[in-house]
Amino acid sequence: MIRLSVVLWLFAASVSAQAPVSDPATEAAAETEPAVEPAAPAPEPAPYRNREHRDMSLLAQSLPDDQVLWVNGQEGEVLALYIPAISAEPVGAVLLVQDQDLHSQWPQRLDGLRRYLPEFGWSTLLVSLPLPDPLPIPARPAEPVAPVTGGDSTEAESGDAQDAGADEARPETEEVFDDSAGDVADVADMQQEPAAPEPPPEPVIPAARLADERLAQAVDALHDRGQFNIVLLAEGAGAVRAARLAEAMKYDGFRALVLLDARNRLAGETGDVLAMMRESNVPVLDVWANAHQADPIESQARNHSARRAGLEIYQPLTLPAYEPGQQRLYKRVRGFMEKHARGVKVDNAEVVRSP
Repeated sequence: MIRLSVVLWLFAASVSAQAPVSDPATEAAAETEPAVEPAAPAPEPAPYRNREHRDMSLLAQSLPDDQVLWVNGQEGEVLALYIPAISAEPVGAVLLVQDQDLHSQWPQRLDGLRRYLPEFGWSTLLVSLPLPDPLPIPARPAEPVAPVTGGDSTEAESGDAQDAGADEARPETEEVFDDSAGDVADVADMQQEPAAPEPPPEPVIPAARLADERLAQAVDALHDRGQFNIVLLAEGAGAVRAARLAEAMKYDGFRALVLLDARNRLAGETGDVLAMMRESNVPVLDVWANAHQADPIESQARNHSARRAGLEIYQPLTLPAYEPGQQRLYKRVRGFMEKHARGVKVDNAEVVRSP
């Protein structure tokens, strides 16, 4: 029994010797030190710079590689859809200018022409254009002040004085607890921390400037591919942007002009469609479907402008707004260009660019 007690005592002594001795100071320091959290991972960069770039990238992924062309714009690369002529004897190129609020593959009428004309020797190019800038909200007019007459003037003046006195800022003298100092302090003596300055807003490039730059890049892309016999085809309010392009090129560089339900003006942007018709002095095909109440009014204005300017070839054409397949439109546009703007291929031609 004595031997068993001695063994148990030796075992307890060895266990107590092996147990770590706790330091109160170390435990207190560990409790006061804050837990170190792992650093947050760096945010991943956005896959697209904006919504328009996202739409262009997704559209480019859905098209064949030989139809995708990226042109350099002021805000980055811009998608253009290019289909070279499917012919051994190409006759020219067509620069398509889309309507406002539409993307490169809608409506089907313009996209159908883009796919139809290359079958007959016409290369087509359509560049993505930005949406028009939103119109500014007009300022609210000031409410008129009713005149005060008679004995009510004194009361009105005293009421105004009271209102003015109530609106004046009075210094606060109440005592509150100041967390930074840990004591009660006067509100007027407490230092207010200055608010952090807001970052300056990013400069917004006007949509008109972006559209002009993209159309100019599209013309350069056609020239780089040896296309100098160009027909300008504009739909809707795209005619206004096409007019600015023609003016920038000094109304030179196009063999013909095709208008589809053209608008003579675009809110928030400049561009004279009537001046483009007069100054360019090229054959014009003016197609309108009478699908909008402004179609007959604006088409009549273009007709009168062409007659006053004495244009030799001006063809107004009315077609149904909704026609299955749009084959009649396609054939009329192709026939007009074949007759008035057909070019020939010139090998080893020397191109002289004007300064």
